[in-house]
Amino acid sequence: MRDRIIRIRATTEELARIQDLARSRGLSISEMLRRVGLGVRMPARGLDQTNIVLLTQTLGELGRIGGNLNQIARRANAGKLAGHDVELAQTLAGVDGLRDRIREIVR
Repeated sequence: MRDRIIRIRATTEELARIQDLARSRGLSISEMLRRVGLGVRMPARGLDQTNIVLLTQTLGELGRIGGNLNQIARRANAGKLAGHDVELAQTLAGVDGLRDRIREIVR
């Protein structure tokens, strides 16, 4: 049971920053300060609607780029493009990795 109270002094600006940080993480001020003080990981900062829209658009663009790269890879596999197999595979893997990371962030 938490039965001890800790009081701290802060400027108006510091308090506003602490409140904003706690709110953006979905935590109370007490819980956020407790986690910071004990070195416990805090939840990731929430994304605002504008950033979610931008990331979703980026995800769509990466999907289209991936589709184009897949078409190029098919031609390379058919022997129509020689010498670029490794580069294409690395690029496709990179695009897939970016898409996976953006999906994680948006969730």
